[in-house]
Amino acid sequence: MSRTQQYWWLHDARWYQEVAKRFGFDAANEINKEAIAFVARRIAQNVAKAQGVPVRDMTWDQVVEIIKRCPEEMWPPQFVDYRYDASTPGELTTSLERNFALTMSRTAGTLDTYQCPCLELRAAWHEGLGLDVESDSIEGCLKDGADACTYKARFRGYAPAGQ
Repeated sequence: MSRTQQYWWLHDARWYQEVAKRFGFDAANEINKEAIAFVARRIAQNVAKAQGVPVRDMTWDQVVEIIKRCPEEMWPPQFVDYRYDASTPGELTTSLERNFALTMSRTAGTLDTYQCPCLELRAAWHEGLGLDVESDSIEGCLKDGADACTYKARFRGYAPAGQ
């Protein structure tokens, strides 16, 4: 990771803590969710545009690959560790086994008041990619003691054959 990236992430951590100190954790969490959704949507739009064909015209395997590109574009690999299961067409289970935001919140002593922006982040990626989401849910969370943050999303238009 470059020094510039390190400074940017230091800025990210500090603004959250300063907003929380001045205006409360509810405000810091709300602003964090809005800001990360804005960035996530823009990244997904750029990822989709770079494909040269609309996402809706792609195969399920191609869609999964561009979904994977979104976190790769957002964070350096040492910040997060994602695993994917896309064995059922139209359904994607994502496991996040390392999350720098939780590590930093724990270090700052604010993990108990930090609200993960997971679903807002994922909704922004899906919207930016132009995907039709049937459902997206949290199945487990590192913050709550699970081994991984696990999400299950279902997308319309990619049903298994015969359905």
